[in-house]
Amino acid sequence: MTTVEASKDTALRDIEVTIVDTDVHPLPVSAEVLKSYAPAEWRDTLWPTGHAVTPTSHFYDTPDSYKTMSMRVDATPPSGGVAGSDPDFAAKQLLLDAGVSIAILEPMCDAQLPQAEHVLKATYNDWLADIWLGENNWHGRWRGAISVTAQDPELAAREIERWAGHPYMAEVLITPQTRGIPFGSPHFDPLYKAAARHGLPVATHLMGQTPFELIPLYPVGNPAHWHDFFASWPLLYVSHLMSLVFDGAFDRHPDLRIVFVEGGFTWAMPVMWRMDRIWEQRKSDLPHVRRRPSEYVREHVRFTTQPLEDVNAGVYREYLEMMDLGDILMFSTDYPHWSYDSPAWAIKRFPAAQRERIVRGNATALYGLPATVKALPGERLAAV
Repeated sequence: MTTVEASKDTALRDIEVTIVDTDVHPLPVSAEVLKSYAPAEWRDTLWPTGHAVTPTSHFYDTPDSYKTMSMRVDATPPSGGVAGSDPDFAAKQLLLDAGVSIAILEPMCDAQLPQAEHVLKATYNDWLADIWLGENNWHGRWRGAISVTAQDPELAAREIERWAGHPYMAEVLITPQTRGIPFGSPHFDPLYKAAARHGLPVATHLMGQTPFELIPLYPVGNPAHWHDFFASWPLLYVSHLMSLVFDGAFDRHPDLRIVFVEGGFTWAMPVMWRMDRIWEQRKSDLPHVRRRPSEYVREHVRFTTQPLEDVNAGVYREYLEMMDLGDILMFSTDYPHWSYDSPAWAIKRFPAAQRERIVRGNATALYGLPATVKALPGERLAAV
C-alpha cells in the first residue's frame, strides 16, 4: 500500500491551494480496460484503428519514443503500465513531490469520423469519471475534462449535458484539428451554448496520430519534419483566436471561455496588438465586433504556460512583464510527457507581481476551484 493509498483512512488537514496544473494527461492502463467502458457494438470497430489504444501521438515523439511513448521515463508506475495510468503514483509524483494542489486531467483521443469520435470520447469520459474521478479521487484534487467531438457540435452538446452536473468535471475538451472550420464559426454554436450554459470553459489541445493531414497548417503545404510541426504549433491557435474574435463567437456567447492548451503564449500580445490596430482602422467592416479585440481576448481566453521557452530566467520575466499577460496565463506541467515543466523550475520564470495569478489565481477563478484541499501525508506547502 502506498503512502497516498494509506491516507484514505487518515484524518487529513486542509491546506491552501497554491499551484493549479491545467494540463495533465491520464492514460488507460491497457486497451482492454478502456474497451470495457465502450458500447459493445463499437469495441471491435474503434480499436483496430489504433485511436483508442495509445492516444499519445507520433508527432509528439522523441528519438526514444518507441521505448517511452513520449513520456518521462521516471513516470512509469511501479505497478506496471504506461506513465499516467496509475492515479496513486501520479498523485505521489505530481501532488506530493512536485507540490501541485489541483490538476486538470485532459485525456488525448480522437477519431477520423464524427460518430466514431463521439463514441470514443464518451468512452474516455466514462473511464475518466470511474478510474480518476471516483474512488481514486478521495482527496478531491483531480478535476476532469469532458471530451467531445468538434466535428458534430450537436453530439458534443449532448455529451456536455450528460456530464455537466458531475462535481469534478471542470471543462470541455476539443481538438483544434477542425478540418478547416475556424473556432469562431457558427458551426460550433451548439457546443459553445451548452458549455457556456453550465459555466464550463472549452479547452483545446492538439491530439491524434495524424496531424498533418488534418491541419492546413502552412499556406505552402504540410511540414516535412516533426521539428517544423512542433515549432509551428502556435500558428493553429493564432488562426482560431482571430476567428473567435472577428467572427463574433464571444458576442454570440457572452459567457463562453476558451483555453488554449500547450500552444505557447508569447505570441498572444503581438497578435492582440495587430488585431487592435486593424480593427481601429477598419471597424466598420465588422459591426458585430463592438470592442477592441484585445478586450475580448482578455475577458474570454486563457493560455496555459507549458512549454516555457528555456531562456535566461531574468530576461524571460522582463518579457512577461512587458507583455502584461499575467491575467490570462495559467500554469501547466504537461505531466507525464517528456516536455514536462516542473513547478520549481517554471515558477522562477514568472514575474513576482504576476506569479500568484499564473500559478493559482487565474485557474481557481476560471474553474471555480476551492481555496483549500486535503493534504497528503508528508506534503509540504509549495513556495510561490
